[in-house]
Amino acid sequence: MRGPDLGVTAKLQVLGRSLVLQLSTVLRTMRLHEQNNRALLVATENLKDTINTLWAALDGSVQLQFVEGIVYLNDMRLRLDAGVTNQVKNLEQSFQERGLGGLAFSRPVDGASLKGFLHAFSEPVETEEDLELLRKKLEEFHELALELLDPQFFNDGLAEEQALRVDKKTFALQTYAKTVVAVREFVRGVREGQDEGQAKLPITRIVQDLVDIATERVNFLLKLAAIKKADDYAYNHAANTCVLSLVIGRGLEIDRLDLVELGTCALFADLGFALMPSEVMDRAEELSEGEKLDIHNQMIRQISAIMGKHLSDSMVRRAVVAYEHHLPYLNPSTGQPNNTHVFSRIVSVADAFDALTTRRPWREGYTADEALRILMKDAGTKYDPVVVRVLVNLMGIYPLGSVVRLGSGEIGVVYHNSNDPQFFERPWVKVVRDAEGQTVRRTLIRNLAEEEGPGGQITATARTEELGESFDAGMAVIF
Repeated sequence: MRGPDLGVTAKLQVLGRSLVLQLSTVLRTMRLHEQNNRALLVATENLKDTINTLWAALDGSVQLQFVEGIVYLNDMRLRLDAGVTNQVKNLEQSFQERGLGGLAFSRPVDGASLKGFLHAFSEPVETEEDLELLRKKLEEFHELALELLDPQFFNDGLAEEQALRVDKKTFALQTYAKTVVAVREFVRGVREGQDEGQAKLPITRIVQDLVDIATERVNFLLKLAAIKKADDYAYNHAANTCVLSLVIGRGLEIDRLDLVELGTCALFADLGFALMPSEVMDRAEELSEGEKLDIHNQMIRQISAIMGKHLSDSMVRRAVVAYEHHLPYLNPSTGQPNNTHVFSRIVSVADAFDALTTRRPWREGYTADEALRILMKDAGTKYDPVVVRVLVNLMGIYPLGSVVRLGSGEIGVVYHNSNDPQFFERPWVKVVRDAEGQTVRRTLIRNLAEEEGPGGQITATARTEELGESFDAGMAVIF
């Protein structure tokens, strides 16, 4: 079976983005200028050409649909850059105000008809009567072979919801895998003296995808961060620090553009680890304070080498975060908080949580709840207390991926947490070992809030290692 034509897909992505931006521009211009304004005429003509080009490329049907902030061209999700967020939001709002979810054209359009339609569409809607009159007026544009699409939501129908859940899950896993590969390839390139611009995978684009996941379903990111690969610690640690930083940043209501910058800084923050000799990083005994300082200074020199001659505000911020995120929140000399960047304080907590919960050559990994208690103990001295509190609130009493023992003797992995505080101690659990310690072969997910008896009670937490080296709690909570 032939796979999709990547060249055609890339072309459709470009045309789809043009369609969204041109439509947004024309509608905004119509609100500001007369119909015969030259800029408006040119913009409308460009929009017409884009629609007709898409019509030919898509075998006679162009459908632009908004679904809860995500834009689809026919069945393809459009990848829109952070720089056009406002235009996309304004366009979606224009559709929502008119009770619409999108538009579809089933034949080529002419400039005059398209201009008339857009002029009618741009008229203000203030009352239900205005809305009803507008819908009737828009439906009269038969010469456009136009279909007004109703709003759609991700929970429209059980089958559709399940399909979307699978698609999102696959996309999240693919994005996480690309993050790890991108870090590995970047480090390889630095070792070989390659220029940053020669990287095979676009790191900023990958971080933007992670931000999209955080915007749609932050629980997916929490589940991804539970994936642990001790053998590839440096690469997975970079990916997990990025993911956890985005989770915290989302909890702090940082806007999308800054989230992308935060995620990129987090991805590079400990990249020096991957550049260190394996005999240093894989030592069976814990490093002394002096050795840690030497490694830290070496990491800063490595990050400086990564920056090279491509100096920009973003590069400087990466270097600042790489240095500052190892500084304590409270300056021991002054007793006052260090004047560090907020990104540094976020990355510090994300970095520490992932490091604590990962097995290292000199110690076993802490359970997620143990790691949270360590962070809370050091909040206000080593870590920013506000950042720690946000992570704790997001993780819950039993963080996703935690291995727990039930009163029935079964062992499970925390799969989902309730948003209701009264059920924080009774999450959804995926049972992986029965009462006799045997592996449960079928998928068994239990909502403890609805369970009576010992099988609905958590009696203790356990370490992932108790389930065997091949067991991956992160993958268990995703599949």
